[in-house]
This record gives sequence, structure tokens and C-alpha cells, in this order.
Amino acid sequence: MSRPLISYPKNAGWIFYVLVLWMGFCGNSGSLAAEPTHSPNAPFTSDDATSVIDDIQVIINDRPHRQATYAQMARRLIRQKPGATITDAGIRASVEALTLSRRFSAIHVDTSDSHQGQTLVFTLTPYHYIKDIRIRGNPPLFDQDVLNAMTLYPGDPYARDQLAAQAVAIGNRYKREGYIDPQVSIEAIGQDEDEKETLVVNIRKGPAYQLGSLRFDGRRAISEFTLKRHMHVWRVTLLPGGSRFSSYHLKQDADALLALYRKKGFVDATLSYETRMADDSRHVDVTVTINEGKRTHVSMVGNHRFWNLTLKKDIVLFRDGNRNNIGVRRSIRNMKRRYRDAGFLDARIKAEILPSADAPESRQHIRFTIQEGPETLVESLDVSGNQALATKEIKKAVLTRPPGLLHDGAFVPETLEEDVFSVTTLYMQNGFQNRQVSPQLAYNADKSRVAVELAVNEGPRTMVRTIAINGLKGTGLSTGDAQKVLVHRVGAPFRQPALQAEKEAIASLVAEKGYPHATVDAQVAFSEDRSRADIVHRITPGPKVFLGEIFIAGNLRTDEGVIRRELGAQPGDPLALRTLYDGQRRLRDLDIFQSVNYRTLGLKERDEMVNLFVDIREKAPYYTEFGVGYESDSGLYGRASGGDRNFLGINKALSASGEISQTGYRVETRLTDPRFLGTRTTASLGIYNEEETEFNQTFGTRTTGGSLAFSRSWGAHLLSALNFSLERRDQFNVEDRVTDEANESTRTDFVITPSLRYDTRDSFVRPRKGVFSSFSVDISKGIDEDADNFVRYQIDNRIYRTPFEGITVAGLVRIGQVIAYGENGDVPDDQLFFLGGIQDVRGYGENLLRIDEEGDPVGGKTAMVGSLEVRVDLGMNLELTTFFDIGSVQNALVEAGSDSFRSSVGLGLRYITPIGPMGLLYGHKLNREEGEADGYWHISIGYSF
Repeated sequence: MSRPLISYPKNAGWIFYVLVLWMGFCGNSGSLAAEPTHSPNAPFTSDDATSVIDDIQVIINDRPHRQATYAQMARRLIRQKPGATITDAGIRASVEALTLSRRFSAIHVDTSDSHQGQTLVFTLTPYHYIKDIRIRGNPPLFDQDVLNAMTLYPGDPYARDQLAAQAVAIGNRYKREGYIDPQVSIEAIGQDEDEKETLVVNIRKGPAYQLGSLRFDGRRAISEFTLKRHMHVWRVTLLPGGSRFSSYHLKQDADALLALYRKKGFVDATLSYETRMADDSRHVDVTVTINEGKRTHVSMVGNHRFWNLTLKKDIVLFRDGNRNNIGVRRSIRNMKRRYRDAGFLDARIKAEILPSADAPESRQHIRFTIQEGPETLVESLDVSGNQALATKEIKKAVLTRPPGLLHDGAFVPETLEEDVFSVTTLYMQNGFQNRQVSPQLAYNADKSRVAVELAVNEGPRTMVRTIAINGLKGTGLSTGDAQKVLVHRVGAPFRQPALQAEKEAIASLVAEKGYPHATVDAQVAFSEDRSRADIVHRITPGPKVFLGEIFIAGNLRTDEGVIRRELGAQPGDPLALRTLYDGQRRLRDLDIFQSVNYRTLGLKERDEMVNLFVDIREKAPYYTEFGVGYESDSGLYGRASGGDRNFLGINKALSASGEISQTGYRVETRLTDPRFLGTRTTASLGIYNEEETEFNQTFGTRTTGGSLAFSRSWGAHLLSALNFSLERRDQFNVEDRVTDEANESTRTDFVITPSLRYDTRDSFVRPRKGVFSSFSVDISKGIDEDADNFVRYQIDNRIYRTPFEGITVAGLVRIGQVIAYGENGDVPDDQLFFLGGIQDVRGYGENLLRIDEEGDPVGGKTAMVGSLEVRVDLGMNLELTTFFDIGSVQNALVEAGSDSFRSSVGLGLRYITPIGPMGLLYGHKLNREEGEADGYWHISIGYSF
């Protein structure tokens, strides 16, 4: 005989659960009927043998090939065990564990009689998972826009009752784009052999609202066209098929118009808008009502320490407005703060609103009157009462100081407070637990000078006499292991705050041995004069915990072995949380996953075995990229690439790319392994074919080859690499390219290239600060002849600084040299250095920094380049650039041109896009030779450096 105890669908509430549980235990039929009633929150107990669990059965409602896996998972999660007494708490814990695993869509618990007691029967329905989401009818939105509106993603558990909410969310996203009544349906099609569903999203957008009339009431100072130009809802009407009206964008437009008015001086402007549906129920008429207020001009009087331009940075009126005079008050507060930081402690600022003399009804004048008061400078800084610490050491920790080469000497009370804290901390770090530091100030008559004295009462110095660590027995750690993580050392100063850090460090160390519940109590005994401290760390390891099973879900394509290898932990290992977190970080670092989440079950219950659930969201494996453009060094070009970032599901990237331009073409196929032989080393194997004839060159090269590269990151900034390549190179004369290939020379060479790169730039696309340095050596060996027997060194150093907001200074130094080591001391033309053009010395044509009598480029074995560039942010994604370039090509193989340095200056304008800047630059030669042009125009995508 059997009866249900719990039926627990995934969305059932706890009230439902408790009621069903109560009925299951207190009902009047089945073997439990004879048991006394009890509270659902109290444990179920009885002396009757029938309340003892004889067996636990797990029934999986799924296809046979999935039943064993889920049954094994469930048995590990069920808290009740055979031989134990049935309790409501135990069943509740079992259901909770099964629910938290997020692997079962329905959970049902029954009981049946047996000779030895009761059999618990868990009937479970596993989730199906979403294999793919296909979107139809989504333009003008991209697939990713639609996915961002959903809460489901490929790899997530599938539940049919969630589809309606997804459809509503997608529909709302299209309504935001202006569609009147978009219809969205989602259907699940075809389960595969792994019970994975494919969702098909069908979108029927239907008609969209359109902008009808657009009227501005109250507009006087700004033209109607200018206002329209700042409104997205109007601009889209100029585009073919882009006339959708969106209330979402209208709200943004209202904010943009208000910002425009404030920027033009209307700091009291207010703006509202109304919409009215036209008679056709499709067009929307918009009326924008503007109360411009008076146009405001701001001036400052009485300021001598700061320029007007500097103080205007503190005025927020033209950005935030002046509602209820809040903008004026905030501006005054900002200016006072600037004066105070400069030592003007009694600066007074007031604002007067005056009518404009020429147009009092439409203009007003806000005048900030500044009484700077005396500038208080630090006359002297003295330290008294210090005996153990030298005055010089204390002053190093203090920012308050007299005027000097790198300090203006301004006295700021807030800075002095920070200095007192800094000196107090310094004494604490040296063992003075009861130290006191008191600042004493002595002003002169007009408060323009102040003498600062730091009066120190050191108190007794406490040194560590002994350190004891108790409780490590059986943990696998020695006292020496624990001492390595301590801050204190015997004979060193005692620091009270360091105790907490030591407790956490010891607990973390013990936890890594399988004791995640370890606690550490630190006690200190002081000598009578507090000059000595005895430290005792008492460790309570708690129960040893092991890692149970690792359950992985969401890996639609990725082989489970890849994930387990990155985790770095195996079932049965002592539970080490830090190891698990490190594994999670490694998984997230892989380019094949969008997200990785961990959940542990059994840890808070202090179970001996803790199961780990890993939920994966994979990135779309396939990708394609296309691009066309123009650059000065390659002319018109087109690029395409595509690949599989998770080839065969084993975390290997397979890619193919091609490029064609006015200077040649290149095609390449490459296979990359980011975890070569299970290490942190990336290996990449590629084959390629290319032909290149650079602008202004007299020769070209065709290259077919293969390369094998290894690289490894050593922290956040350092990268080392080793590259091997085997190439067949055909060098041809450009003039004979079509009619005569007899002049071609074919060479086969093998090149080994070790390299180092150090990069601290804050952005790869638009760096504003940081350093980039690289060093590489090409060691080439000719297979058929010794023409390619050479060693090539290249050094590239760049620095970026932003001394002022919006102004970035960038510098470059690049050096290259080729040294032949064969019997033939010459180097092939295609291995020489050529300079000139957008990538190095601007103002010269590509490769034309050094030329012969006929104007052809001359290369050399040595090249040096230096550049200095100032980039000024103009706003509106525009950037003004000024630059100075200098370079030299030396050790040429022919007697033509000069080894001397040549230089240029220039100016440019760049437009900053999300993928980098696009620019037009002009370089002017500073040492132009006879017959040369004065300069050269360059078109660039990205920065030169």
C-alpha cells in the first residue's frame, strides 16, 4: 500500500509544501495513519518499526538512457537514508536539495509498506534543456537584442510555462521600438536524443507608429531646425523605412533638448511634451512645450588665485540647471572646496542675480563675488615627543609640509587629519598600541602662516615574545606551515589589527585541507608593563568535508572532460573552496563560455560529502566577421573571417580568414589550443598564403608557409611567446610581374622567433595611460641558400600619459636591426627595414623616408623611429591630434640616400568609434629634399601607436 507524501512541482510555494506534508503525516490511511499527529515543523518520531526507512526508490520519468545518471544524482542529494526514522525535516531537506540542484522540474514523494518498515519513493522528472533559440522576423533588431530581452538562453532548463513571459518581454522590446501591436509566439520543436529542445521565436512586428506633426510651443532662442536635429524621433524620419515613432526615444529626446538649452545658458529652462494620436490611429502628433527662462551669463570677480577658466569647471549650472537655486549653491560649494584645498580657509563666495542691461526681460547675469581671504601656508612642521621613531621617518608619512619644489605648502585641515591618522598607523605598525598624536597649530596675526607641531605620546612599545598555534593535529598541516601565513614574528612589533588577518589566513589554510568549517580564536597575554605579548591561535577544525559528485549542466557542445580538467578538483578530494573558486575563474577565462556559476549542496548543512553543481552558458560557437575600408598603407581593402571557437567541443578554436587590398592578399587557416597539454600555454598552428607589393616598392613577395606558436601570460601584464615558421618566399620585380617571371628568386627559410611583451595600457582601443614594451628576435636559417641566414632584433616602447582631463600625450621609440651571419653578408630586400608612412614617420609616402635618385625606396639593416603625439578630446567623439615624428634608415645595401634622421610635424582629426578611431592626418616635412612634396595626407583606422 502506498500514499503520496509530497508532490512538489518546481513553482510550488512553501505554504503548499507544508500543507501537503502535514496531510501526508496526519492522514487516516496507509501505514502512517496510526502514528500520532504532529506539527509539520517538528521532527516525526515513533517507536513503531514501520516508521523506519527500509529502502529508498528513485523513479526517473525520462528516457532509459538518462535514468541512471539522474537516479545516481538524486540518491546523493536525498537526505533521508535507509535505517533512519522518517522525519518531516529529513524529507523537507531532501526536497530542498533536489530543488536547489535545478535539475528536476517535478518532485513527488510517496511511501509504501515493506516488511522492515517503509519505502520512500521519489518520483522525479528531469528538466529538458534548451539546445538552441532560433529567431525569425526580428529585423531591425539583431538576434542578440532579442536574446537580451529574454531570460532564457541556450543551455538553460526548459519549462513550457516560461514561454508566455518570454513572448511578452520580446513584445515589449518591440513596442519600445515603436511597433503598435507586435505578435510574438514561441514554440518548442523536436527533442534530440539528449532531450534538448529547440525554441523557435516567431515575430510578426506589424505596423509601427509614425511621427505626425512635431510642434514647439514657447521656443524663441533656438531655431526649430536645431531642436529637431537633436531629436532621434525626427532624425529617423529622414531615413528610408526608418520612420518608426518611439515614446522611449521621445523621452530621451526631451532630456537631450533640456541639456541643449542649459548648455546654451538657459539654466532655468523647463520642458514638457504631449502626444496625441492622429485620426488614422497610427501617426502620433507631438507638442513640446518649452519655458526657456532667461539666458544666463556668468562672471566672477575677486578671484586672484584661480583663473576664470579654472573656476568655471566648478559651475554646474549649464549641466544640471538651477532649479530652486540648487545649481548656484552647488557651484559655490565646489569653488569653496577648491579654495580650501589650496589653503584659503576663510574664502567667502556669494552669488548675485542681476538683470542684463541690454535685455533685462530675456537675459540675466549671475555674478559670483569671491573674497579669497588669506592663503594659509605651512611655515614649519615639527615633531615632538618621539623617541623610538626618527623625525625624518615620521615626516615621510605626512603630506602637510612647508612649500617646496613639489609642494605648494598649502595648509588644509582635512589633510592634517589624514596625516595624524597616518602617523598613528605608523606607530601602531611599530608596536605602539597606546600611542597618541596631537596636532598643535600656531597662526601668525593675519593667518597667512601656520606652524604645525605633531606632539607624540608614544606609550610603551609591545614586542612579540611567543607565538603558539594549537589544534593543527590531524589536519595535515604543521606549525611551520601555519607560521608562514602569519603577520607577526617573534621579536617583531605587536600589531592588534593584524590578529584578524592572521585568523582569516589560518582558517583559509586549514579550509584548503578539507575543513571549511574551521574557526580560529586568537588570544593575547601582555606582560605587566605591556612591553611583551604572547600570542596563542587556537584552531577548531570542525568536521572534515570531502567533495562528492560534480554535476555539470548547460554544456551543449563542450565535452565534460574539458570542464572537469579546468576545475582542478576530483570527487573524493578534501573540499578546498579556494581550489573550486580558482577553477571557476579558469572556466570563465575560456572564450567558449558566456557564464559559469557554482552551487554547493551540503556545505551549510555541515555534511561530510558536499556535491558541486556547475551551470554553464556557452557562447555561440560559430562566428563570421566582415569589413571593408581604406588605409594609407594598404589602400582599399576587404577582410573576412569566420570560425568555430569550440571546435568539436574540446576547447579548440578553428578559424579561417582572408584579406584583399591594393597591396596584395592573404588567406590563412589556424587551429588554436588555449590549454596546450593541459597547461596555461596557448598553442597555435596555422598555414597561410599571401602576396604583397607595398606602395612605392620595386619588388613584391609571394609567401606560402606554416607556423607553430606558443604563448603564455605571466600575470596581467607580461606575455612571452615562441614562434616557429617554415616559409617559401618568392621575390619578384614589380616591373616584370606580368611579362617576365625569370627574375623571380625562390627561397625557403626556417625562422625561430622568441618574444616578450609588457603591456599596462588601460585600453587597447584608446589608451590614455600605461606602457607598452615589446622585444623580439627573428633567428632565420635559409634551407636552400644562405641569403636568409640572419638575426633580426626589434624593440618597441610606447608610453601614454593624461596629465589633464581630455589631453593625452603618447610617445614611441622603435628600433630594429638585421645582422647577417652567413658567408654572404647581404640581406634580401624583403627583410630590410623601410620607413615612411602612416605607421611610423608621417608626412612621407609609404616606404619613402629614404629614397634613391629615381625616387624609389631604399631599405637598410637598421631603422630607428621616434614619435610624440598630443591627443585632445574635443567632445562629440572628435579628437584633435598634433604629432612630431622622426626616423632614420641606416646601413643600406646601396649607396643612395642618407643615414641622417628626417622628421615631420603634423595635425589630424579623428572620429572615435566603438572599434577605434578613424582619422585624417597631414604631415609636413621639416627637412624636405629637393623635388619632394611639402607633406603628405594619411587616412588611418586606429592609432599609429
